[in-house]
Amino acid sequence: MQRTAATPESRHRLFDGIRGVAIVLVILSHGWALWPTDDLLSNEWLKPFFTSGNFAVSIFFIVGGFLATRSILRHQDSGAELHIGVIAVRRYVRLSGQLLVLLLVVLIVTATDDASSYPENETGTSALRIATYTWNWYLVSSPLSARPDLGHLWYLSVDFQIFLLVLVLAYLMARHRAWLAATLGALLLASIAWRVHVYDSEGAYQALLQTTTRMDAPLTGALAAVALTYVGGWRRFTRPLLVLSSVALVPVLILADDGDGFVGWPGALLDATLLVFVVTAVVATAPRLLDRILGNPALTVLGRRSLSLYLWHYPIFWFVSRHTVDWSWEMRTVVALMATFVIAELSERLVETRVQRLLQSPRWGELDGGIPRYVVGRARRWWHEPGGGTSAGTPADREDHQVRNQAERDLPA
Repeated sequence: MQRTAATPESRHRLFDGIRGVAIVLVILSHGWALWPTDDLLSNEWLKPFFTSGNFAVSIFFIVGGFLATRSILRHQDSGAELHIGVIAVRRYVRLSGQLLVLLLVVLIVTATDDASSYPENETGTSALRIATYTWNWYLVSSPLSARPDLGHLWYLSVDFQIFLLVLVLAYLMARHRAWLAATLGALLLASIAWRVHVYDSEGAYQALLQTTTRMDAPLTGALAAVALTYVGGWRRFTRPLLVLSSVALVPVLILADDGDGFVGWPGALLDATLLVFVVTAVVATAPRLLDRILGNPALTVLGRRSLSLYLWHYPIFWFVSRHTVDWSWEMRTVVALMATFVIAELSERLVETRVQRLLQSPRWGELDGGIPRYVVGRARRWWHEPGGGTSAGTPADREDHQVRNQAERDLPA
C-alpha cells in the first residue's frame, strides 16, 4: 500500500540532503580566496555553481526557519505555555556553542599571527557584534572596520533576529493561526519589495545584508510551518509538487546565481519553490529516485555538519591563503579543504555534541515554567533547604520539558 505521508527518517534525509547541497554551494562561492576564478566565471555552465552563495543561504534560512517555527507551534499545540525568554535563551545557546569557540580562536590567532593585518581592536569589535547577533548591522554601517574573513557570519545574525520576531508573533497570535499566516505573508511580500527598492537606491551590498531585505527567506520557512495546518484536501497533490519543486530548484539556481539575479524576481521564485519543497517533504513520501539523490549518505552527512562547515570554512580559507602566497592554487585548495573538514569535525564532536547534551539536560526542565518562576523557585529552595536543593520541576514541568527536547531535535543543524 502506498504511504501518503513522509516518514521522519525520509523527511530528515531530504532536509539534510538539501542542506548538504547548500553547504557545497557556499564553499564553492567562497573559493575565490583560494583558486583563480576568471575561467570559471566566464563559463556559463560552471558560473552558477560558483556564484550561488545567496541561493544556498536561502536554503539554510528556509529549512531552518521551517523547523524552528514548527517546534514553536508544536510546543503551543501540546498545551504548554510559551515562555519567550526561555525559548530565546535556548536558541542562543543552540547557535552560539561553536560560534563562540570560533571567535575565541580568531582572537588568539589575531594576537599571535605575524601575517595577520587586522588590528586587535577591530577584531574585538567584530567578535562582540557577532556574539550579540548584530553583525550584519555592523557590516552595513562600518564595512571598512569589519573583519572580512568573518563576513559570512551575517547569516546567523539575521537568523536569530527573525527567529525572535517569529517567536513574538507566535506568542501574540497563539490562538489565531490564520492571522499569523497572514502576518508572515504580508511581511514576506514587504521584505521582497523593500529589497528591490534598497538595491535600486543603495546597491547590492546594502540589499544583501540588511535584516529587512533578507528576512524574506526565514519568514518563508516560518510561513511554511504554519501552512502545514492548511494542507488538508491538497494532500493528494503533495507528491507531484515535491518532485516539481525539487526539479525547479535547478533552473532557479541558474536564474538567481548572483546578486543582480537574486535581488529580482528569481529570489522571490526561490522562496516560493522552497516553501513548496519543505511543506511537501513533510507531507508526501518522496519518490525513490529523489530520495536517493538528496538522501545519499555524502549529502546527508554534509547537511548534518552544515553549521560546523559554514562557521569554519571562510576564516580557514583566508588564513591558508594568507600563509601560502607562494604555493600553487591546487595545493592551497587541498590544504584549506582538508583543514576545514578536519576542524569542522573536531568542532562537531567536541563542542556541538556537548551543546546538544546541555539542551537536553533535565536542568532545563526547571526553566520550562519561565525564568521568573525559576529564579523564585531557586531562591525558595536555597532559603528552605540546606545546600539549596535541586529539582527537575513538577511532573507537568517535566512533561513539558520532554516535549521541548523533542522539538529541539528538529532545530537546524
